[in-house]
Amino acid sequence: MEEFFEKFKEKLQEISFKVRTAYAKLVRRPLPKRPGEEGPSRDRGYEINLVPEVKMQMIKAQKMRNLVLFICIVVSSVAVGAVVILFGIKSGQDIAMHNQDSKLKLMSDKLNGYDEFDDLITIQDQLGRYSEILQKRAVVSRVFGALGVMLPQGSDEVKMSELKVTLDTDTINMEGQADAKVAPLIDYRVLEAFKKSVDLTKFDYGRYVDVDGKEIPTQCIVAADESGNAFRDGDSYYAWWDLKIPGCEATERSLNQSENDAEFHFSSTAEVETEEVEELKQPDVNPMNPLEPSTTEPEVVMVEKPVRVKIWRTPQFDAWYQEGYMSTDGKIDGVEHFNSECYVYSGSVLGGGGVRWSSTNDCALAPKGLTISGSSNGRDESDNLVLRFTATVQFAEEYFSFKNKHMIAIGPMGQNVTDSFMQIGSMFTQEARACEADDTECLGNSENSGGNKNGQ
Repeated sequence: MEEFFEKFKEKLQEISFKVRTAYAKLVRRPLPKRPGEEGPSRDRGYEINLVPEVKMQMIKAQKMRNLVLFICIVVSSVAVGAVVILFGIKSGQDIAMHNQDSKLKLMSDKLNGYDEFDDLITIQDQLGRYSEILQKRAVVSRVFGALGVMLPQGSDEVKMSELKVTLDTDTINMEGQADAKVAPLIDYRVLEAFKKSVDLTKFDYGRYVDVDGKEIPTQCIVAADESGNAFRDGDSYYAWWDLKIPGCEATERSLNQSENDAEFHFSSTAEVETEEVEELKQPDVNPMNPLEPSTTEPEVVMVEKPVRVKIWRTPQFDAWYQEGYMSTDGKIDGVEHFNSECYVYSGSVLGGGGVRWSSTNDCALAPKGLTISGSSNGRDESDNLVLRFTATVQFAEEYFSFKNKHMIAIGPMGQNVTDSFMQIGSMFTQEARACEADDTECLGNSENSGGNKNGQ
């Protein structure tokens, strides 16, 4: 460090000498001598160093003091600069946060000002729980399918005037009227028949599967006509697998399938409906030179394409048993079919080689039956005598659950209604009037007999 200052001093003297020399030439004065060449001057005194060692140490100490002071000044300047920068950042953050708080407050005040603010709020984590919420959904419309098979199917009538469904308990409260149309003309008999019909009503649900046992999406299955009546052939029920719906495509099951075949498959023995569609037939490739471009244009041809496949909901017992699709323990494999959650099938081989098949269904729709809470005579909208009643029935928990697909209600006479649209107008009527105080015929009626219930 000492050498640095010495050389710095020499440089300054050299610069001073050059400046003085240039000035002397300019004013035509004698040139100055170089530093170190000057002789003793009259004005310059002589310095006698009596304590040279102490003097040198003092000079070194002064230089060290100056260096330390310089370093301290530099460090202090850097520190002050850093503090200023940090203070600026902190101030900027405070200003930004204040602006955001003001913006949030403004938006909050605006949202709170909406009259329908509650309708705009999304429940926390609702989207993440969408699948769970969907599975817990209830299909209330199934109550009409149940009533469709519970109500009398003959001339006798039981109609509803009010229906209330409580999904928390799967309970149905109903008000209605019973009207006997065939002998014996006793309305209490009709109400009792309705009660027994409720006790005997069953239900069934499950999933349709392809030939590989893979579940077919619910939207691909058409199980009933436009009126809600299930497709049936004799005593057997079936559904159509619609192959034209996106995601429902299928190909016939074979051993030489490629990876590009559809995800679902149907058996070669399935009943398939087809339709003609236009398809471009590409020209044949030259086997000697496959890369050679063809000079023939693609040809439009009409081809038969499967559009829907019949799937039996009721097993074809003997046919499937003989073809090896069904065993006597009720297991079905190798054919598209319906996997029921309620029906259990079994067969016993007879002496002649035939099989006697049986089925059981333990899914009771109303295990506790129908409870009549009150009944009284009354008159309907046509002024005929009827039996007014109020009743309660509790359905099985599985019946209303959305996750249970292809639900049907099965009445005691074997009739059923699918989980689809059906006409319900005939089930309901205007509420019957209670007997008036001076209507002795209505008040004293014990059998509700008579062709038109007017005593004629």
